[in-house]
Amino acid sequence: MNPMTWCCNPPNVQRGVALAIALVALVGVTVISIASLKTGLLELLMAGNEESRMNAFHQAANGLDAVAAIPENFSLVGGVGYTTCTANYGLDGRSGNRGDCNAFNVTLPAGFDDADMEMAVSRIDPQDACPPAGMKSSCEYFSASSFSVRSNYDATQDKAGRSVQTQGYMVLVPRIEQGRM
Repeated sequence: MNPMTWCCNPPNVQRGVALAIALVALVGVTVISIASLKTGLLELLMAGNEESRMNAFHQAANGLDAVAAIPENFSLVGGVGYTTCTANYGLDGRSGNRGDCNAFNVTLPAGFDDADMEMAVSRIDPQDACPPAGMKSSCEYFSASSFSVRSNYDATQDKAGRSVQTQGYMVLVPRIEQGRM
């Protein structure tokens, strides 16, 4: 055999090493791609849930603001524990039973979407309480009554979240209106 022939023309033996390395690399890239895809889908689902939670929170807060915008919702009728509610309160069992309410006359501003909203306003102090000192109002001229407003937004049937918020309000009543001056 001529040494020159052997040096320049290697034997025609195929061992398949390149194919095996390529297949292992392809499997590795596929595993990494699938893991990245699953992670991305999970993060997308978590972002959607966070968006629903924040939307529900803001809807419940808007309900509190809507009740506070109408002074007639803070009626001094009844004593401590007297509760007024929106007309749809407790109809579907979300907020408890309708027996929790003494009246169903809480009103919301025109155009307010209350399809998934239930509101309740409860009196928590007697009318004859003196205003807190921080309000700089004289007990001689004003009395105060405190209310608790509960806003229940529940759109879970539409996968849009649920939030319940409660906020306190104080109403100052001039004593002249009470016939004391």
